[in-house]
Amino acid sequence: MPTPQLSKTLDDVRSMVFGHMEDVQEEYTAKGWMPARLNLNKGVVRGLLEIFCWGLYQLYQLLAAVFEQAAPLTATDEAWMEWHAEQVEAPRKQATKARGLVRFARVSTSGNVPIPAGRIVRTEPDGAGRVYRYVTAEDAVIRNGMNEVAVEVEAEEYGAAANASAGQITEMVTAVSGVDAVANDADWLISEGADIEPLEKLRDRYILRWMGNNGMTKYAYASWALSVTGTVAVKVLDQHPRGQGTVDVIVKGAAGIPTDALLENVRQAVTTGARPGEVQAGPPVNDDWQVRGPQAVPLAIEALLTLYPGTHADSARSGADQRLRALFTDPTTVKGISPLQIGEDVTLDRLTAAVMAVEGVKKVEWTSPGGDVAVAADALATLESLTLTAVEASEE
Repeated sequence: MPTPQLSKTLDDVRSMVFGHMEDVQEEYTAKGWMPARLNLNKGVVRGLLEIFCWGLYQLYQLLAAVFEQAAPLTATDEAWMEWHAEQVEAPRKQATKARGLVRFARVSTSGNVPIPAGRIVRTEPDGAGRVYRYVTAEDAVIRNGMNEVAVEVEAEEYGAAANASAGQITEMVTAVSGVDAVANDADWLISEGADIEPLEKLRDRYILRWMGNNGMTKYAYASWALSVTGTVAVKVLDQHPRGQGTVDVIVKGAAGIPTDALLENVRQAVTTGARPGEVQAGPPVNDDWQVRGPQAVPLAIEALLTLYPGTHADSARSGADQRLRALFTDPTTVKGISPLQIGEDVTLDRLTAAVMAVEGVKKVEWTSPGGDVAVAADALATLESLTLTAVEASEE
């Protein structure tokens, strides 16, 4: 079905108005509505008609804009799309801050080392020079006989970019006497940081909301799961994955493998039909359903980067590090990187493409993994460790 052409150019409006005036001049003069034929090419009448044409042209522009924004599938304005989503009880998901546990460690084990709330740790600069800072949320102590303690921290900024991967948080901004190092483990997150929902994702959920009205279908489960802030993707296995009548809802979080808190929120969304505050009969009764995260397929990535002569090694290594880590986060702001999804294999070609986009890299040799890594349909590749070494190519 063709899209209606509601907009008109100024020349189209002029042609319409002046053409009509020319067509009716004789009739209007005969009826006494005009004293005589008007000169439409100059003078006061031409000026007044030009003003009228401009106003009519603006009305056509407004009509075209309203028509586009009034249709959820074509709306590009944030306020309009949010309004559409709210009509189907699918409000836009807002940004949140990452919370997690960072290890504060020391070499010795004698005495107590207090760690006050409000101390700041951070990541090293990434390939774009960005640094993410975290503030300790509570007082903690490395007790006598211990050499470390896990302390809850919260990101200073909202967004998924602060969901640091393993080993990225390594620096203390505010020193703590007696503490020698800080680090974050692979499962450090308590609650994922999330970006404000992109309009296209919101539009997808709007569509899912309608598709999910047909009962306990995979679309309904996907709609409920994606309504939860922090959920960036979901895979619904509805072909009896654990036997007759079973449904598995597999959730990907903003940091990859979802936290326990996120999974519990998704379970609650399924139980209540993603309608907080409304009276519900209860959870879906026809299915034996479960919500879980994907099986983790941890990857230890190690590579040797060969650089063109004159390339700054630290810059190239930092850029490659950023792009490789972006494969395992979602959403990502790194240009040209599409994050790995549930059930997606990890190929050396994909890893190589990510690294070769870094300026100054001549070639890359992979120590680990030794080949393509197959990922099951209900699994997700995760980054266990990343070690990059850079050498300059010899001039020949």
